[in-house]
Amino acid sequence: MLSPLGALLLALTVSVLAFGILSATSLGEGAQDVIAGFVGGLAIVGFALALWAALPGAERRDAIALRHSRGGALGLGIAIGIGVVIASGGILVLGTLVDPGLNDRLDDLQVEVGDTPALVVLTVIALVVLAPLGEELLFRALLLRTLAARIPFWWAALVSSALFAAAHFDAYLLWPRWPGLIITGLALAWLYRWRGYWASVSAHGTVNAVAAAALIAGA
Repeated sequence: MLSPLGALLLALTVSVLAFGILSATSLGEGAQDVIAGFVGGLAIVGFALALWAALPGAERRDAIALRHSRGGALGLGIAIGIGVVIASGGILVLGTLVDPGLNDRLDDLQVEVGDTPALVVLTVIALVVLAPLGEELLFRALLLRTLAARIPFWWAALVSSALFAAAHFDAYLLWPRWPGLIITGLALAWLYRWRGYWASVSAHGTVNAVAAAALIAGA
């Protein structure tokens, strides 16, 4: 059960090491952030795949099995992802009404997308491809399944969603992000249980694609 969390910490360590190496180069800070984030995303996918590959054959197949036709599962994932974006956006709007200073903190936490086409492409791949593939494998296909074998599903979903939220650094700085990320995690847990890994990946990718588009538009 602790292996997915260990894999996440290892990936974070790899990202920090990559940033340290890049800081000794002539690259700008924005480029360093983008490349280190991309390397960290690759590390998450790599460590997640290593844990998945270590499962017995039947469990390995079940962890990523589709529970509906491919098109239906992916389409449902996209629809759920759009719903999650709307719900998370509503939480942030309510947060700004309660705390007017939230907008300033949002600006301070703006993620770097890079100032060249190559860096923008790396950002999009890291957010829309690597993060959904790796995080859904770690938090849903591995951690959630392990917890759900020991405790009732929705308790398992809540625990895995809280850990999913804790893995996002901005959740510590922006209080509305915490409930938004937990709601996202619960939706992805439900979708994973109902339609399988690729459905939750498509939902997660949709959420991150909207975020990436917003970052690029605001850059």
